[in-house]
Amino acid sequence: MADVPAIHKPDPAVDPGRRPGGERLRLLVCTPFAPRLDARHGGRATAQLLARIAERHDVALLFLRADDQEPVDDVFVGRCALVEEVRVPGRDSERASLRRARWASGAFRGLPPWAADCRSPRFATRLRELVADWKPDVVEIHLQAMAQYVSVLADRPAARILLDYDPPSGWADELARETGGPRRLARRAELALWRRYERATRRRFDAIVVFAERDVPVVAATAGSVRVVRIPLALDVPAEPFDPLGEEPPTVLFVGGFGHPPNVDAARWLAGSIFPRVVEHVPNARLELVGDRPGADVRDLAGDAVSVHGSVPDVSPYLNRAAVVAAPIRLGGSMRGKVLEALGGGKALVATPRAAEGVEAVPGEHYVLASTEDELSEALIALLRDPGARRQLAERARAWAEESLSWERSVLELERLYAGLARP
Repeated sequence: MADVPAIHKPDPAVDPGRRPGGERLRLLVCTPFAPRLDARHGGRATAQLLARIAERHDVALLFLRADDQEPVDDVFVGRCALVEEVRVPGRDSERASLRRARWASGAFRGLPPWAADCRSPRFATRLRELVADWKPDVVEIHLQAMAQYVSVLADRPAARILLDYDPPSGWADELARETGGPRRLARRAELALWRRYERATRRRFDAIVVFAERDVPVVAATAGSVRVVRIPLALDVPAEPFDPLGEEPPTVLFVGGFGHPPNVDAARWLAGSIFPRVVEHVPNARLELVGDRPGADVRDLAGDAVSVHGSVPDVSPYLNRAAVVAAPIRLGGSMRGKVLEALGGGKALVATPRAAEGVEAVPGEHYVLASTEDELSEALIALLRDPGARRQLAERARAWAEESLSWERSVLELERLYAGLARP
C-alpha cells in the first residue's frame, strides 16, 4: 500500500517557526488517527483542543490513517504548518488471520495488540526526518499505543510529552478481572503486555498528560520519576441545544467508539442486562447503540427494540431524537467526551461514577448518577416516564455547560507545560 504524501506544506519562503518575540512554539503532534472535530470516538475532544493550540503555535501534524477511516479535518490543513498522513491497513479491509499474525509478531516485540496495530516503520522514518528537518521545540504523542515512537526521539533535543487519554493497563486489568473462562487467559496476557510496554515507554517522556484525577496514580505506577499532569478536557458546546424531550417512541442512546473495550463492555451491559428491565416497565422504549466500527460482539446485540449503528456521518440526529442518554461505563478512566457531549447538547443523562470522572457538573442537578444495575434501570425508567423531569434535567445540563465548558483553562495549562519543558 502506497503512503500518501504530505497533504499540506508551508510556503518555503515563509518561516514556519517562531514569530517575533519568540512567544510561539514549534510543536510536532503525532496521533494514531486523522484528527477530526466531528470524530465518533474520544479523539473528538482532543481534536478540538489541538485546533485551538494550532491557532496559537506552529504545529506540524503527523498521523496514521487506516483505509476505512475518514481524512483529516480541513481545519487542520488550514491552521497547521504541515499535515502528513501515513497509511496503515484498515480493520474492515484486512483478513482476521493477518491481524492475528500482526498481533503475534507485536507480542514478540513487546507490543500489545493496539500498539501492534499502530506499528509502522514508515511512520518512524517520517517522524525521524521531521524532527531533524523541522526542529520542533516539543514532540507531543497522543495515546499510549503510539508511545513506542518515543525511541525515535532518544538523541533529539525536543521535549517529549505523552497525552494518555485512557491508560490501557487500568482498563486491561479490570477487563481481565471481569472476564471468565478461556478468554481470561488471553486478557491476562494482554494486561502483562501493557504493563511491560508502559514501563518501557513512559519513563522516556519528559511529562505525561492525563485528563482525570484517577488516572494520575495509574500512570505514575509505571512512569518512574516522569511528571504526570492532569489537564481537564472541555468540549465545544453546540450553538443550539438538542430536543430536551426527544421523539416517540422514547429512546435510550449510548454513544461510544467500539474499538475501545470499556465501550464494548458498557454496550453489552446496557443491552443485555439493564435495558431488558427498562422494557418491562416502558414496553415501547427503544435502545440505540451508536459508535465507530462495532465488532460482532456489539452487532449481535441488535434485535427487537435494540438497534446498532456504526460509523454514522453525524451523531447529532441520534442525540436529538433520544429521550435519555446513558453512559454505563464501568471500566477504564479519563474524562468521557460522550458525557460532556450530552450535557452540552442539553440532554437528560444517566451516568455511572466512572463515566462522570472528572466532570464538575453536579449529580442530581445536571445529570443522574447511578452505579448499580438497579439504579441505572430505575433512573432510565423514571426519566422515560416523566417528560417534565427529563426537560428540567436537560435544561439545567445545558445551562451548566454554557457556563462551565470552556477550552481556555485547558489550553493555558498545556501551554504552561510546553513552556516549562521546551529546551532552548
